[in-house]
Amino acid sequence: MTEPASTTTETPARRSLAQTALSILRLVVINFLVFAVLAEIASIILVNFSKWPSSKPSYHVNYNSFWADTNPAFGVWHRPSGHFIHKEGCFTVAYDTNSYGARDAERTLHSSAPRTIMLGDSFVEGLGIPADARLTNILEKDTGHEVLNFGTGGNFGPLQYALLYKTMAAAFDHNLVVVGVLPDNDFHDMSLDYWKSIGEGNRYRPYYADDFSVFYTGHFQPNAGEGFWDHVEAVLRAYLASYHVGQFLYSQFYWRNASPYSGYNDYNDVDLARLKHALEDIKATADAHGAQVKVFLIPRANDFQRLHQAGTNRLGPVLETWGRESGIPVKDLLPEMNASAPKDYMSYFLECDGHWSAHGDAVAAQILEPWLAESKSPENSSAFPAANDKTPVPAARK
Repeated sequence: MTEPASTTTETPARRSLAQTALSILRLVVINFLVFAVLAEIASIILVNFSKWPSSKPSYHVNYNSFWADTNPAFGVWHRPSGHFIHKEGCFTVAYDTNSYGARDAERTLHSSAPRTIMLGDSFVEGLGIPADARLTNILEKDTGHEVLNFGTGGNFGPLQYALLYKTMAAAFDHNLVVVGVLPDNDFHDMSLDYWKSIGEGNRYRPYYADDFSVFYTGHFQPNAGEGFWDHVEAVLRAYLASYHVGQFLYSQFYWRNASPYSGYNDYNDVDLARLKHALEDIKATADAHGAQVKVFLIPRANDFQRLHQAGTNRLGPVLETWGRESGIPVKDLLPEMNASAPKDYMSYFLECDGHWSAHGDAVAAQILEPWLAESKSPENSSAFPAANDKTPVPAARK
């Protein structure tokens, strides 16, 4: 008996189909690799030979994110004894942290000399500039008095300032607590509705409930940022220019319809109530440690722009009045910084980033030094000494 004829013809047909599929797959892979190589070459040219406004490859692998949600009390913080290279279009800066995770010199818990605790976000931390050009370092140099920097980026707001102070910074002997409030995003950083609106409502973060009790979203992971895919991303971030171009294009697309926001003017009553409560929490902790609290407001470019276009500054007078009534002196930097450079306020900011340039930090220090030294109660008369000498303010960027 002979085999059916169809059996002898099916095997070659199947082989032909498999070979065709393999050829198509090979063609797709080759084309993808060619496209990837061309995209990387184009990205390298773009980020290195133009005024690139965003991050760049550092060619140094930072396996652990510098900012990660690793603290159970206040969320985002730095890893102790860390080192991170941050490269953007207009700066390359190395960040180093001390044994407790602050981007600061190593400090002892106890000191008989007057010391200041500085709380705040990335502006206080000094994102984008060397440590010696930051506000806290300038104040310390000018006064000869320790200023401990507990600022951090990574979306850090006033509730977190209060929790960090209570659970970490208050353990260091100090006479004065200075809080840098950034209206541009500090109101958003206390709003769960805002974080839900941008798809990050499940991140591990503290928030105020309606009764000002504190609750947390997400799940605490002490090793956040150390997983396999985090390491893969670290390699891509370190070596691929196309990774940074992709991140920039995504952010531009995501925020393309966002209207210009001025935290000085666009806040609501709930925002203001949360901010006041956080500052009152800080004062309560400071009172328990015999320390004084002072607050300063940090303007962003949009706040200057709104001031120039509409002549508005809602927040400054409101908070300064509240501060006088609450025993928490408040200094709004917007009027004096604007008066110092009414037509060139952009010199206060990095060209490729919205944070202070070295010039911005220097002008802020020049304004704050006499204010920090004045109006002290007798028990806090040595809380912040007057500057020993005035460091010349760097010229504005040309």
